[in-house]
Amino acid sequence: MNKNERLRGMVMFVIACFTSPCCTPLIVPLVITLLAGTPAALWISQYFGWVYGGLTLISIVSFMLALRWMRQHATARPSTIRSSDIPVLSTGEKVHVE
Repeated sequence: MNKNERLRGMVMFVIACFTSPCCTPLIVPLVITLLAGTPAALWISQYFGWVYGGLTLISIVSFMLALRWMRQHATARPSTIRSSDIPVLSTGEKVHVE
């Protein structure tokens, strides 16, 4: 895993937090206020249910992707073999490999 994949997971987590159902009632009216007088504000205010549903869906999908990418980062740590990890065998010993 490289830094880009970890960053991508963090960005998806932030998107999931901003589009979550607990933040949506705060964000949507703010966006409508900022877009007042535009066709986008009219469309958003006319289709509140679809906007809330779409943002909830975006939140769920981005949260699942963030968890997947962060879990891959946590479990994909490279393993290195040090010279001290290699056992030294004297002659005549039998080796058992599991």
